[in-house]
Amino acid sequence: MKFDELFMLQLFAEDPESGEGNDTDAGTDPESGEGDDGNGAEKKYTDDDVDEIIKRKKAEWEKQKKKDDDEAKKFAKMNAQQKADYKQQQLENEIQKLKDERTLSNMRDEARKQLSEKGINISDNLLVFMVSKDAKETKEAVDSFADLFNSAVNDAVKEKARQTTPREGGQFASRKEKLDIGKMAREARIIK
Repeated sequence: MKFDELFMLQLFAEDPESGEGNDTDAGTDPESGEGDDGNGAEKKYTDDDVDEIIKRKKAEWEKQKKKDDDEAKKFAKMNAQQKADYKQQQLENEIQKLKDERTLSNMRDEARKQLSEKGINISDNLLVFMVSKDAKETKEAVDSFADLFNSAVNDAVKEKARQTTPREGGQFASRKEKLDIGKMAREARIIK
């Protein structure tokens, strides 16, 4: 049976009239309002959402299938030498891809080491933006980020450390006014 035919089958086939199918919702009919009183868990997806997901997945599958079919046709037209060359090219591409990934991983490790030497610890999500295959570019990006980071931290610290000047020139109260606790208590009384 082809995938198209399988795909057209209903995933959760349940026909309330025939009584066949999945019996996990026995006694509950969402259209008649019986069973659940509606206060339970809400649906995660609407029918339109499910249809959209199915259409998207089917389109992805068809695209992949077409790509595989085209490659199979191309491969069938080749002679033995061309097939060997084609496989060799595919393997070389895969090796290059793995080498590039390893290089980026090493560059990430080196960038993290350089940043930690400067007292900066950042997440991998941010580190990805600084790392490239070229060591010189990675070092320049790390140094630039460290300079920007340190200047931003210094500016924030200076802003927080800034104090306001005293309002009355910083002098103490005059000696003429003595602290009179009784007077303060009388003034602070709510009910007189």
